[in-house]
Amino acid sequence: MVLRKSIVIVLGFLSTILVSCLEVAKEVKNWAEVEDINTIEGKTHFLSDDGIKIFLPSSFKKYTSVEYIALLDSLITDNEELKLERERFRNIREMEGNHYVFFDNTLNATYTINTIPHTPLTRQDAKYLLGIIRQSQDEVSEYTDLKYTKITAKHNDNGKVQVFKAIFKLEDLELNQQAFQHVYVLSSKKKTALINLMAPFQIEFDPFLEKMII
Repeated sequence: MVLRKSIVIVLGFLSTILVSCLEVAKEVKNWAEVEDINTIEGKTHFLSDDGIKIFLPSSFKKYTSVEYIALLDSLITDNEELKLERERFRNIREMEGNHYVFFDNTLNATYTINTIPHTPLTRQDAKYLLGIIRQSQDEVSEYTDLKYTKITAKHNDNGKVQVFKAIFKLEDLELNQQAFQHVYVLSSKKKTALINLMAPFQIEFDPFLEKMII
C-alpha cells in the first residue's frame, strides 16, 4: 500500500533535538493563534509540478533540499541524530512523487508536503493509518526518551476531498520539553498529498487547509 509506506517514511525518526529546538520559540505564537484567517498575513504557493496551491503564513519560507540539509546542520548538534534525520529526509526525497519543505524561523515550525500516487482514503483506511502511526511511534519510544500522546484523529469526506487528520503531543521526558506533530492526508479524485507540520504548540491548522486547492 503506497500510503502506508509513505506514512512510515515521513514520520520515521523524529529526533529529540528537533523537539528541543521547537521548544525555543514556545512563547511566540502570532499566526498560530488563528481567530480569523483573513487577517493573517499569508502567501499562496503554487506547487507547479503537481498543480496544487497551498496557503501558509508569510513567515514560512520554501527551502530547497540543499538549503534544508544546511538548516538541519545548524539545528542538530548530535552527530547520530543528524545522521538519522538526514536519512529520513533522503528517504522522503526518494519517495515516488514530489516533496516540498517550508520552515518558519519565527516559531521554528516545519511544514512538509509530499504528493504520492492517488490513493482513495476511506474511514477504514484512516483507522488503519492511525494504527500504523501509533506502531511507528511506539517503536521510536523504545529507543528514545520521546513519549507520544494522541490529541485527536479524524476522517472527513465532503464528496470532493477525503481528509485524515491526526495531532500528537511529543514529550521529551529527559529534557522536559515538548512539541506537537500535525499529520494530514488529503485525497481528491486525482491527487493524494501527505502533510506533516511540526510546531512547539498545538495549532488549529484547518483554516489553512481549507484554502488549499488540490
